[in-house]
Amino acid sequence: MDEAGDFFSGAVNTARDVLADLVTRAGLHLRPELLSRGTAQQCRVRLAFLMNYIRQLIFLMAAGMIDALPSVKPRAGAARAKLPSGVQDVTASFVAASDPRPWRFALAPAQYVPMPEMPDISGKPAPDEVPAGRFIEKVIALGGILADPAPHAKRMARALRRWRAAGEMAPVSLQAVPRFRAGRLAESFAQVLSVRLNDALAVAWNDTG
Repeated sequence: MDEAGDFFSGAVNTARDVLADLVTRAGLHLRPELLSRGTAQQCRVRLAFLMNYIRQLIFLMAAGMIDALPSVKPRAGAARAKLPSGVQDVTASFVAASDPRPWRFALAPAQYVPMPEMPDISGKPAPDEVPAGRFIEKVIALGGILADPAPHAKRMARALRRWRAAGEMAPVSLQAVPRFRAGRLAESFAQVLSVRLNDALAVAWNDTG
């Protein structure tokens, strides 16, 4: 395996270790219904780090694929059948009333929007226990991505190619800083990952193929 392959392998294994530590620490492998407020906060902090870290890892893989992937021809969408006169489409109301949709990991972070000034709101005491289902759902999704990140990197590579073709500026990566004791290995990979990603994006944006 070459140096780049060694780095990717180490970065993925490090993320898996952080994820496994989170599962064990919170007891998520036992499928609890509720977590204590303190445990839920630990989950949030670790998941926030992992999501930023995994996004950067996928971006870095994608940056090397931008000009190697074949172009995808858009497929014609199936035309929706026209409703008879007087019949109302109530699909949207059924979707709105259905159960919460499964959590999906966004490959690109949401666009930054300045926070508005917060009005004074009378604080309510936080609950002592928090539902664990959403945390378990995120852990399963992230574990699946780490098991096979290549398809996600290909999707991201096509998105990067579209952004570049549209004349957008190259994305800039900020280091994913853990707000917990993640260990020297995780902190080192997070730092190097950000540097490598910015270098790779700069090269990809200057290489028009």
